[in-house]
Amino acid sequence: MKIQAKAIYFNGIVQGVGFRPFVFKLAEELGINGWVNNSSHGVTIHAEGNKLDLFYDRLLNEAPPLAQIVTARFVETEPKSYKTFEIVESEAEQDADVLISPDVATCRDCLKDMADPMSRYCAYPFTNCTNCGPRYSIIRDVPYDRVQTTMSEFPMCNSCAADYRNPRDRRFHAQPVACKNCGPKLQLSDAFGHPLPGIGLDQLAQGGIIAVKGLGGFHLVCDARNTEAVRRLRERKERGSKPFAVMTRSVAKACNEVNISAKEEELLQCPAAPIVVLERKLTLAEPLPGNIAPGIQTLGIIMPYTPVHHRLFEGPCDFLVMTSANLSGRPLIYTNEEAFEALQGIADYFLMHNRDIYHPCDDSVVQVIGHEIVFFRRARGYVPLPILMSQIQIKTPLLGVGGELKNAFCLALGQRAFVSQYIGDMEGYENLQRFHQELESFQRVVNIAPSAIAYDKHPNYQLTRFALEQPWPKYAVQHHHAHLVSVLGEWDRTEPTLGVICDGTGYGEDHCIWGFEFLYGNSSGYERKGHLEYLGLPGGDAGAKQPLRIAYSYLKTLFDSAEWEKTSSFWSAFSIHERQILDRQLETGIQVFQTSSAGRLFDAVSALLGVCTKVTYEGQAAIELESLGADFLRQESLEDSEYRSRNKQLLYSYEVRAENGVLILGVRQLFEELVRDVLLGVSREEIAYRFHQTIAQAIVDIALQLGAGCGPLVLSGGVFQNKLLTEAVLENCQAQGMKVLRSRSLPPGDGGLAFGQLLIANEVL
Repeated sequence: MKIQAKAIYFNGIVQGVGFRPFVFKLAEELGINGWVNNSSHGVTIHAEGNKLDLFYDRLLNEAPPLAQIVTARFVETEPKSYKTFEIVESEAEQDADVLISPDVATCRDCLKDMADPMSRYCAYPFTNCTNCGPRYSIIRDVPYDRVQTTMSEFPMCNSCAADYRNPRDRRFHAQPVACKNCGPKLQLSDAFGHPLPGIGLDQLAQGGIIAVKGLGGFHLVCDARNTEAVRRLRERKERGSKPFAVMTRSVAKACNEVNISAKEEELLQCPAAPIVVLERKLTLAEPLPGNIAPGIQTLGIIMPYTPVHHRLFEGPCDFLVMTSANLSGRPLIYTNEEAFEALQGIADYFLMHNRDIYHPCDDSVVQVIGHEIVFFRRARGYVPLPILMSQIQIKTPLLGVGGELKNAFCLALGQRAFVSQYIGDMEGYENLQRFHQELESFQRVVNIAPSAIAYDKHPNYQLTRFALEQPWPKYAVQHHHAHLVSVLGEWDRTEPTLGVICDGTGYGEDHCIWGFEFLYGNSSGYERKGHLEYLGLPGGDAGAKQPLRIAYSYLKTLFDSAEWEKTSSFWSAFSIHERQILDRQLETGIQVFQTSSAGRLFDAVSALLGVCTKVTYEGQAAIELESLGADFLRQESLEDSEYRSRNKQLLYSYEVRAENGVLILGVRQLFEELVRDVLLGVSREEIAYRFHQTIAQAIVDIALQLGAGCGPLVLSGGVFQNKLLTEAVLENCQAQGMKVLRSRSLPPGDGGLAFGQLLIANEVL
């Protein structure tokens, strides 16, 4: 029988995930000769033998767990009479088209090696194999080979080189492979740089704060049960009330502190190892200190995902605060030099290693809302996975720069879009520099050099100015239009759709601050169908840090004199002078900006309930208000039927009126009834719960009036990271038979904005 030959091409995440060893072993099993290599276009195979169809089918169906095949094809070719099957050297080509794997949490086999006293990997804090370890954070360029990573500084010892070349070894062609004889080294030092023995277990147990270099940057770490250590860390880092994430020894230990569903446990233990926001248990004998997450009843839990993390749990601590090492408002620290300089006075000790991080990457943050994963922050473990499109074609290499807050940019060409890791807020110089740095290096990883740019219409954003300085064609995109289209793009939909976009701020077409919008459209355009009524915001975006001033302005605008007099007790925190200034502002309109923002509405209610009157981190007032409302729901012990009956009576009143063909959500009655409840002494928990239920009902009411029952309703914007609100909206939509589309691989907040910007610009440029 004549020997057949095929040239086989795979593209996707097929490098750095054990794909070539898998091909090699399968070829050996089936008696296939030829070769496999990494190329700048993925994996290329030349196969000769009599079982090529079976070989191809099994390659598709039995690929390694971390591999993601995007395209696969083969062509018949001439046999070359190979006698064996080999892995050959990678080919570098000018036009690379290969997907790089995200960083992957340490696998169980590597943990066994670390625990084996007979293994040279015993206790080695950089143990990895083809199934785990650093990927994106260390790669400089494609193809993914050791020489293209920061591991190029560490020549393999004879033993590691033998493992690397042995196709039957788990470390066969694992690019970061190393052991204690040839790999990176870990060193503990004090604040003066003096080397210390160990890895800091004693120091943690004694209340010390350690700066620990991880996969994507530095963390600040302390014993989570040590209230004083947590207090010092919060104070030194200027953290305000922003919650800390907590790393735990095991899921079993976490279950002592938080409620964990099957889906949440799966997330905790998945290779991406994100921070998972979980509900704290109501009654605990010895709960973790309240100053870990002040004012809220959730806790961000993360599992150990590097060998260094696992070693830190060799000590007595079951829970460690694990927070990004950056000063307030500044980017993540990831180099040894910067850490030692910038963290003086914050960290008592430094646990550093000498493997460079090329792409700094924060921990990803997720929560299960309505039985689906919602991203708060998308970074390590998920970037640089692409968004794949079949109905949408990006015609020219495009860059969407994203927004000013929670920034992530997006590069796209053809039917792939790559959203960067979370960069941060663009207010400071250092953050803008990090944006430039990552934009330059990300282009090499995804092989897209933009020739056109999309940006937010806000004229004063840093990235708007950046976009306008570029020599390429450029397109300004309305903020909430981008939110709508981002979700449609994730679902690969192009038809016009109704969406409700709720967030804190976005520059409107009428120069007002939008943020509670009903938009109908797609990437070709949109129509504003409805919105929250405009209310005066003293100080504009800067005024968002003063929720009590927002509440004062809203009630002064909405209430008549008799109703206003009843609110005098709410303003005791203001001096007479402050009230005079606010009154003067509202009378003259000086520095008072009209807003329809959902975020500011939540802020005002939070302030009226005395929950949060001054914010120390973005979204704090709304987050604490949600937590209060969730407490009421958790404490309810009524039967389901009675609960549903009572639920209908818990709504506040609101008005929906038409103005010039646009539906307006009026909230005067809502505030009147809410203030009445506060004065009557109704519990803050019940008022907060009522408010969330009312807004959820109003959203669905207006959507139905706008015809949402005829098609899906898009939910987008950072407010839909609010679990209590979102699940109430979903429940109401289900009751009305309405389908809902939400973000599924990007954050609903501004972290997904760049993708929508880019899709809209694609229609024009």
